[in-house]
Amino acid sequence: MSPAGARSPVVIRQPRSDARVRLFCFPYAGAGAAMYRDWPVALPEDIEVAAVQLPGREWRIEEPLVTGLHELAADALHSIRPHLDRPFALLGASMGGTLVFELARQLRRAGGSQPCCLLPLAVGAPQIPDTDWLHDLPESELISRLRAFGVMSDEFLAHPELVELTLPILRADCKAQETYAFRPEPPLDCAVWVYAGRQDANVDLTRLEAWHKLTTAASAVHRLDGGHLFMDGCPPALMQSIARRIHQSLPD
Repeated sequence: MSPAGARSPVVIRQPRSDARVRLFCFPYAGAGAAMYRDWPVALPEDIEVAAVQLPGREWRIEEPLVTGLHELAADALHSIRPHLDRPFALLGASMGGTLVFELARQLRRAGGSQPCCLLPLAVGAPQIPDTDWLHDLPESELISRLRAFGVMSDEFLAHPELVELTLPILRADCKAQETYAFRPEPPLDCAVWVYAGRQDANVDLTRLEAWHKLTTAASAVHRLDGGHLFMDGCPPALMQSIARRIHQSLPD
């Protein structure tokens, strides 16, 4: 957890005091809160975007990396707890999608406020475990796989210092995702709106559709153009659909 007096892990670039809902956003493996810097202007003004920084990256780079998803969720719970003063939704991309699921469960166990909805992006349901592990691959093979995901471009790989900085974060995040121990519990009571890229060969439809078993509320799978990182660049179709689903999930 962040040391006392440190910068808050929750980044609200455009505070909106009259927003109806706060959208907590969690990054995919290897990324930080900055991946959501453009989302506040892409979403309606009644949705306040709160990007959450995980340990070991950007301004939390001096903190140890966390390789367990339960521990990452506990850190996230500590981070967002002071910001639960209005209705909220939890969104996470890839590894972040599994993280928000575990976070919602930890909130429930703690007797805290519940999200109006979960929005997992580019990730299958956690009760069906990942069998294709990346975190323990040799460096050259890991880089090759990450290039296929679109996580590492040739331009990025041309800067060895960036690769050296980023690979440990990617390994830690992949390990957290791939070794997550799903524990049977009652389903959540909030809606679960699942998003994936149509060209993403890494997440099959069976795992996407299995999210509906984890909630007693509404659930649907939305497939949009793009690959595993289809959410990059704030595609209008994604922004419009997320806004519509969040509004639909809010209490009357």
